Amino acid sequence: MLTETLLNTPLGQINIAEGPNNGPLLFLMHGFTNRWQMFTPILPHLINDWHVISYDHRGHGRSCHPSQGYTAHTYYQDVETIFAAKADQPAFLLGHSMGGSMALWFTTHHPDQVKAVVIGDTSLDLPMHIEVMNNRRNGKLFSLRRRMAGHPVEDLLRRGVPQYQAEELSQLDPRVMDFHAEGRVGEFFAGVQPFNLSGFRCPILVTQADPARGGILQDAEIPADLSRYPNLSFQRFDCGHDLEIDKGIDSPFFQAALSFLKQHR
Repeated sequence: MLTETLLNTPLGQINIAEGPNNGPLLFLMHGFTNRWQMFTPILPHLINDWHVISYDHRGHGRSCHPSQGYTAHTYYQDVETIFAAKADQPAFLLGHSMGGSMALWFTTHHPDQVKAVVIGDTSLDLPMHIEVMNNRRNGKLFSLRRRMAGHPVEDLLRRGVPQYQAEELSQLDPRVMDFHAEGRVGEFFAGVQPFNLSGFRCPILVTQADPARGGILQDAEIPADLSRYPNLSFQRFDCGHDLEIDKGIDSPFFQAALSFLKQHR
């Protein structure tokens, strides 16, 4: 459904996946340790009405594995590079987890290039996010994922990893998770400024998974009085951090996202 090409950047090649130009430009931005194919279940409901572009973050999928490692700042730089190469009009952004953070960062720094944003279970408070990511449970999870990353698909399947996750992990650079596995997430975000929710000019749909089921966005990060932020809409879903995107059109998150995007076309 999407055609892959490699985009040359000063820090290595980025794998771009692009659909036909059937409507407004819509960027799909995947989460940390995933790849663009995580959006495959929802693509049949997008490509006939949108010009869909997605990509693999560096260290993920078919994008480069740079020797200098990975920080949030380099990921944000990639967003600017991709937009400069691919966007010929203001775009709609849909980002899951870290992809949502990239969408908010780009919207903050390039407000005239964004029409509307949907973020899926993305943290809004950087210090709180760093604290959550540095806790013992998440450190163990990232350590396990780092140990499995880069192994052949066949080895991962023998360990009981599902096919899709095995393919994803086999393409993942283990070093992507160094800061997270070692409890140094603050260093990953060095130099990154927290978001100012009152500064956004375009419509933004903020969605939350259930923190008790592994959701990243914590209750304390959500403004108590959302009416103070007229550009923000908010919805919470009774599911885990993945927001059940693999269910495609049956995902409540995707149904809400699609309705929001259509409303602001």
